[in-house]
Amino acid sequence: MAGGIGVSGALSQAIIRDFTHVFFDHYERQDSEHDKVANFGTADGNYLREGQIATFGAMADMPEGQAVDWNIYKQGLEKTVYFTPIGLGVQVTQVLYDDDRQDIIKQIPVQLAKSAAYTKEVKFWDLLNSGFVTTTRVGLDAVALFSTAHPRIDYGTNGINTTTAAALSETALTAAINTFEALTNERGIPIKVKPKLLVIPWQLKWMAKRLLLSELRTQVTDNDVNPLQGEDLQYMVCHYLTSTTAWFLIGETHDLRFIWRKQVAVESSDDFNTGNALFKITGRLTCDFFDWVGVFGNQGA
Repeated sequence: MAGGIGVSGALSQAIIRDFTHVFFDHYERQDSEHDKVANFGTADGNYLREGQIATFGAMADMPEGQAVDWNIYKQGLEKTVYFTPIGLGVQVTQVLYDDDRQDIIKQIPVQLAKSAAYTKEVKFWDLLNSGFVTTTRVGLDAVALFSTAHPRIDYGTNGINTTTAAALSETALTAAINTFEALTNERGIPIKVKPKLLVIPWQLKWMAKRLLLSELRTQVTDNDVNPLQGEDLQYMVCHYLTSTTAWFLIGETHDLRFIWRKQVAVESSDDFNTGNALFKITGRLTCDFFDWVGVFGNQGA
């Protein structure tokens, strides 16, 4: 087995006697954010497979003496997702483990757990970060999460959950809310999905406060009522969005999922030949979606 981190390597500071302090990841990290949005689930197999079926539309007029208009359930596409193994490991020589005077090595399990916490955030928020392209993932309709052309099973009018890239503003936000009002099922029947959360990068926090917390309209000469008041819409700052201008709406119901196949766990052992201390953390998961309804995204400007 290859040698691990040792005294002769990059961690000589761990054993030197006359250091009064070694700065070692002492900063407080952000609170968990993905769990404020994600729909969590578990799986007991190698993959998860789902499909969709459209029910019925409106009844047809039936002239006297004529046969009833027969209809059918209509089947759509299907999608299969697989679970990605994730892991991280480190080896420490026996000498360094024994002589560590800063207790840095003994914190390895804690630091691996912090790595897992960060990984969960990155994995989940990539649903939004890559939601405008088809190269990372697509939904049941074979279209990116955010699109102006979500096809319906009955070939009716395409669904929309994005608009032309625009900076966060009253006009852009009200237009986004209107896309929720226009939502229909696969037969074109209006459905009720209300946006409840505006997800933004921290750079947009100040604008979000103006838009959602002001009683009167902002950035206009008129002092009329802020039309966003009463929408029961809150904002959430996400520190894992890769764009500084993109913004998103999350509905009361949505299909953004965080699915565990195997929860992350830390394991440790010693290598008999070298005496190295071995630490690793592993797990299996996927973050994905099947249905696009209930989310909206704008790439910002």
